[in-house]
Amino acid sequence: MATTEPVPADAAPATAEETVTAADSALAPAARDVDATSTATATSIGGVDDRRSVPAPSSPSYDDGRGVAFFDLDHTLIDTNSSWLWMKHELNNGKVGAGMLATSVYWFARYAMGFGSGAERAGAEAAELYAGTPEEKLRREVDAFFEKELAHRARPGGKPIMEKHIRAGERCVVCTSSWQHPAASAARLFNCESAVDDVISSVMEVDEAGNLTGKIAKVCYGDGKSVVTEAWCARRGIDLAKCYFYTDSMSDVSLLEKVGHPVAVNPDRRLRAHAKKRGWAVMDWGVAKPKDPMKKPRYSYGCLAFHGAKSGPG
Repeated sequence: MATTEPVPADAAPATAEETVTAADSALAPAARDVDATSTATATSIGGVDDRRSVPAPSSPSYDDGRGVAFFDLDHTLIDTNSSWLWMKHELNNGKVGAGMLATSVYWFARYAMGFGSGAERAGAEAAELYAGTPEEKLRREVDAFFEKELAHRARPGGKPIMEKHIRAGERCVVCTSSWQHPAASAARLFNCESAVDDVISSVMEVDEAGNLTGKIAKVCYGDGKSVVTEAWCARRGIDLAKCYFYTDSMSDVSLLEKVGHPVAVNPDRRLRAHAKKRGWAVMDWGVAKPKDPMKKPRYSYGCLAFHGAKSGPG
C-alpha cells in the first residue's frame, strides 16, 4: 500500500510551515497537471477560506482517476469536539437538562477513552432529543452555531493542506462520526464537497414530512466509518489506494489502514504509537488562536477540558 512520506512518530511533528512543504511533496505529481491559478481568491470567515462568495474552481469529476482527500472533523479540522460544545449550547438554551448533560459527560468520557459503545450510546440519546423536530430548522440552527462558535476553532495547518489538494484537482470530503448537520456546516465552511451525498457522516433518520424521527439511520464511527466510506468510494469508482485520510483518532484506524495515504494529525497517544509502527505520516496542524487574546486557550477533548495547556490533546 502506498503511503505519504512517513514522519517518525517519536520525532517532533511537522510544524504548520513544514506541513505546507510536506503537502507540496506529497501532492506534487498531481499538482503539476493543474493550473495553480484556477484556485479562486477567497474571503475569510473565522480564519477559514470561504469560497461561497466568489466563483469556485470547476469541480473535478469522480471518474478522472484522481483520489479524494478525506478529513475528520473533531480535533482534526477543528481543535475541539463539536458535539460536546453543541450539547453545552443546548443546555444553555434549555433544550437539555442537567441530568441529560451528566449522562452525556459519562458517554463522552467513554468516547474520549476510545470505547466505541460510548459514542454510539451518546449518539442514540442525542438523536432521541430531536424526535419530531423539522430537520430544516435544526440545520439552520447548527449552521449558525457552527459559524459563530466553531469556525474560529479551525486548526491553522489544515487550510494549506486543503488548498494543495484543491489545486491538485482532488476533492476534499468531510468524513466524520458527527451528525449530518455539523458535517454539512463544516463542508460548506471549509470549501469541501457540500452536496448531501458527498458529506460522509452519521445520519439522523428523517421521515417523509421532513421531521427527525429520533432514530439513527447510519452510524459512521470506528469500523462503521470505514464501511460507509468504502461504499461511498465504490459507488463512484474511486480507488481508496489513491486517497488520503487525515484524522487525530485511533478510532479511525480501520479507514487509515485502507487508504493509500494515511496521515495522523495531532494524534492521540494510541494513534501516534500506531502511526510510528506503521510508518505513517504524522502532522501537527497547531491550535486555533482564542477569540479573546487575553484569555488562555482552552482545549476540549470530548468531555475533558484543559485550561491554559501549552498544546492540544494528543
